[in-house]
Amino acid sequence: MENHSYPPPFNDSVPPIPETNLNETDDNRPTKSLSLKILFIAILTLVLLIPDAIIYSLTSDRQETQQSTTREISQSWSGPQSISGPIISIPYIITGTKSKDTTGVVRLLPATLKVNGDVKSQKLSRSIYESVVYNTDITIDGTFDMRKLRGSGIPTGALQFDKAYVTVGIGDLKGVEQAGLLTLGDKRYELNGTSNNDVYVNLQPKNNSDYTVVTSKYEYEPMIDDDDTLNDGCMQAPITLSAADSTSVPYSITFKLKGSESLGVTPIGGESDITITGECASPSFGGMFIPSTRTVKDGTFTANWLLNSNNRQYPQSFSGNKAYGIARSAVVVNMLVPVDRYQKVERSIKYAVIVILLTFIAVLFAEIMTKHPIHMFQYLLIGLALILFYSLLLSLSEHISFGLSYLIASVMTIGLVGMYMLGVIHSRRIAIMLSALLAVIYLFIYVLLCLETFALLTGSIGLFIALAAIMYASLKINNGKTFTV
Repeated sequence: MENHSYPPPFNDSVPPIPETNLNETDDNRPTKSLSLKILFIAILTLVLLIPDAIIYSLTSDRQETQQSTTREISQSWSGPQSISGPIISIPYIITGTKSKDTTGVVRLLPATLKVNGDVKSQKLSRSIYESVVYNTDITIDGTFDMRKLRGSGIPTGALQFDKAYVTVGIGDLKGVEQAGLLTLGDKRYELNGTSNNDVYVNLQPKNNSDYTVVTSKYEYEPMIDDDDTLNDGCMQAPITLSAADSTSVPYSITFKLKGSESLGVTPIGGESDITITGECASPSFGGMFIPSTRTVKDGTFTANWLLNSNNRQYPQSFSGNKAYGIARSAVVVNMLVPVDRYQKVERSIKYAVIVILLTFIAVLFAEIMTKHPIHMFQYLLIGLALILFYSLLLSLSEHISFGLSYLIASVMTIGLVGMYMLGVIHSRRIAIMLSALLAVIYLFIYVLLCLETFALLTGSIGLFIALAAIMYASLKINNGKTFTV
């Protein structure tokens, strides 16, 4: 009897054999997931720059508000003061033979000029903003050399000595609390406030909308304009002169002034000796010339300028309008409040992309090490916490020092991110390591903010070290096989 072998009956409950995709294996799926996660981190970093830019814009707006409020405080008290003078002006008439007469004015600057100023500064506040104002006593004395009139090229016989007058330029006349009598030779004259653009042009900030420039670069330019709002004030008095005055004529005058932000003096003497002392926590010295000697210590300062006519671009006597040259030669003491919190906040915001990227890379490595998936939404929350740091820094720095503000904002942000990571990956060790890394990053950024000359070098070296550490750590990923989603 033959034994026949029959195939088993067909069982339609047996699942079909799945199709095999030769292009996708178990080994490359983690690599693909890791690549997608890295792509998402890059996109998320770019997206987070939008709120970062909003905070940067808010910082600029707050800075403009601070500048505007400071100017309002200063204008209510008195504007920047600048002393220019005394200058003797003598009209002349040259009678023409075939044409009309030639008229004009000859200017005579002092042969010697000695200025002593004693400044007492104080702070005025409005809301959270401050402005430095001051009171000062100014003493001016020296001599005029009438023989210098010959340098103007105008014949002595054409000069109308009986119509001569003397002018002292004042930055802001409303700041003149007291003006003493001008002693000129053996006579005394009372000065009166007026405006005379052709003799004196007041010094004004080169950019009225920008009071946050570095004070050592505080620039001035003349304002020759018919605008009545310009501070082109001066004080004048008619004087008695004679063609016989061919020798040195001594002069002296004192002022009590109040002003704000800066005090300037033009070195119009053939030899000028200008000394300004005072009380100010943060003075800086600008204008055309830096002081010959200066001392800043314990909230007081002393600055002295020794200059002569060879240092300037205008002569001791001239005809016509040379006021622009006089204005540009001023020496200036700036007494601005050193408000650098907004500049430092803006600089710190520029480093935001570095902080975000380094933090996300650390979180990604923590995800790989613990094999605990971290949702993309959780990355977003961590990024928003990092952006919130800058809002905290800006708001705190308006009320306390920048250093303390940075410390508080850093501790709050590091604590928030560290506690959140502990709740996400349930690893205290990884959470502490991430918090420590974030602390190092914030400390490094603060060092860069405090540095000036070596900020770029230090930052480049720091980023090189960070990149080297990331490259070394990436070797531990093992082509993504240890990564799980």
